[in-house]
Amino acid sequence: MSTTPVTAFTEVVDTVAYLVEHVEEQRWSAPTPCTDWTVRQLVDHLVAGQQTFADVMGAEAPLPSLDADTAPEELRRTFRTSAATLVAAFEAPGALERTVQAPVGDVPGAVALHLQTIEHLVHGWDLARAIGQKALFDEATVERETEFARGLLAQLPSGPGAPFAPSRTAPEDATALDRLAALLGRDITG
Repeated sequence: MSTTPVTAFTEVVDTVAYLVEHVEEQRWSAPTPCTDWTVRQLVDHLVAGQQTFADVMGAEAPLPSLDADTAPEELRRTFRTSAATLVAAFEAPGALERTVQAPVGDVPGAVALHLQTIEHLVHGWDLARAIGQKALFDEATVERETEFARGLLAQLPSGPGAPFAPSRTAPEDATALDRLAALLGRDITG
């Protein structure tokens, strides 16, 4: 049975949600492989991205707001709520075919779905590393999104102000997720 892109995204989001739900109290201020962000800031970033893309995709459900003092339990709930809203927006009839105004410009809804899937895969990797867990994503999904990311990177500017750090080389025996993380500039050796 073939998995649809929205189903694959839902599974990725569920994996990240599992990681968010298992952040221990003392780990919220821990550093992540995104050198400027703590675990809390990374989760805030994911929530903000979910909310932005849900809005772009025409979500009709109101989205919760966060502030710097949001308690971890509320942050966990907000992650799940905004993720569910985003999934519903991607599932709407015609959502993947219509052009939407994403933060990167006008793109088909299917491209917006790829962007959010890659975002959750890589930041799921970041989060897992920061809290000492494994991110158990579907290998085929990771491979498919790695190919999409390669094509995307070829179209983006590099250097200062680029949306990603320069790609790094991954060892031949690296997992698919580690290869994606390295492609998007993560140091996978740490």
